[in-house]
Amino acid sequence: MMVACDLALYRIVFATRAAEVLDGVTHPEGRFHHDGQRALYASPSPETAGIAIDIYLKPDDPDRVIVPLKLCNARLADLRDASTCADLAIDPHWPSVPWADERAAGQPATSWRASDAARAAGADGMIYASRRVPSRWHVVLFVWNDSAGATLAQNGIARPWAPQNR
Repeated sequence: MMVACDLALYRIVFATRAAEVLDGVTHPEGRFHHDGQRALYASPSPETAGIAIDIYLKPDDPDRVIVPLKLCNARLADLRDASTCADLAIDPHWPSVPWADERAAGQPATSWRASDAARAAGADGMIYASRRVPSRWHVVLFVWNDSAGATLAQNGIARPWAPQNR
C-alpha cells in the first residue's frame, strides 16, 4: 500500500452542495460502496473529474462546480498495480465490471469485491483506472478526516463547471 501525501485532487459536485464537498457520497451505493458505506470519489485533474461523472450527466441537471482538494497521509491501494491486486486477492478485472448493470439485475456489484478487500486490508482508499479511458485514474476514499490517517481539505475555491462538447 502506498502513502499519498500532498496529492492534488478535484471533485465535481452540484453548486448547491459545494459547502459539503468533503462529505462524500449521498447515494447508499455506487461503484465502490454499498450498504451505506462511506465513500468520496475524486480525480487528479479537472479533465479526469469530468470523465468520471460524464455518464451521470443529464440535460436538466442543476449547475455544478469543480473544487480543488488536497489529500495527505492516505494509505491507498493502487489497483492499477498487479502486485497490489495479488497481495489483496483482488482480480484486476473486478474494478472495471460495470456495477450499475449488475445492480439493475439484482446482483451485487463485482467492483464491490475490490473495495471490500481494500477496506478489509485497512486502506483509506484506492486508486483505480478509468473504465472509459484506462490510461486515466481516479481515487475513492473510504476513510478521511477522522482522528488518524487520511486528511482531505479544500485547496482553493469552487469554480463553475460545465461539460465540454455538449
